[in-house]
Amino acid sequence: MARSASSNRLACAVLLGLSALAVASGFFYGTQNATARIGGPIAPQKAMWLVYAIALWGVIPLAISLDARAAVLLRRAFGALFVLMLVRAPVELWMLYQSRNWSPWYGIAHDLTCAGVLALFLLQAARTRAWRFFPNGWLAAHLAVTTAAFTAEIYFAHYMTRHFVTAGDAAIYFVPAEARHGDVLGVTTAVVAALSLYLPAFLWGWLFGASGSKHTRPR
Repeated sequence: MARSASSNRLACAVLLGLSALAVASGFFYGTQNATARIGGPIAPQKAMWLVYAIALWGVIPLAISLDARAAVLLRRAFGALFVLMLVRAPVELWMLYQSRNWSPWYGIAHDLTCAGVLALFLLQAARTRAWRFFPNGWLAAHLAVTTAAFTAEIYFAHYMTRHFVTAGDAAIYFVPAEARHGDVLGVTTAVVAALSLYLPAFLWGWLFGASGSKHTRPR
């Protein structure tokens, strides 16, 4: 079946958005480690995780919420996540770089809220078999992966509460590439490696997969 113009536009927008994110993250990594900046230096695998987190919880959810091929329930799920992150971003950035009173516990509370909301959508998706018809199978699976990713983020945030001061003029926001942080950096490397394999497969299946006769029936 020929791809529609709207599908092509969506694919281009997603790929451009992710490309811009990758370029921005490279600039951030370089400047964060080259100069004495607020938050301290960041390990390369932590910089990669930051990129994937923004992609998983920002760029991709927005795109899915706008995908007319997707089931309404799945569009709402990812739209809800995008709104939750849209609310968090300016508050967190202000607390990190202006008031400098951020606590990882705030992030953990928000992560648990997001995971809980997505889990409810997952249950409803299972009950209504929302994965039927292309591309809903890909999107339902991705919803599960997106929800599970909060487990890693909560672990990383909890690590910060035990090893760093995250408020005040000497606040540290990122784990540096130091041997004493080998455990959390090892976990981060494993998560990043898994996502490096998963995300290209998901993006290809969602954006370029063949729908055949099982085209989405929005409802």
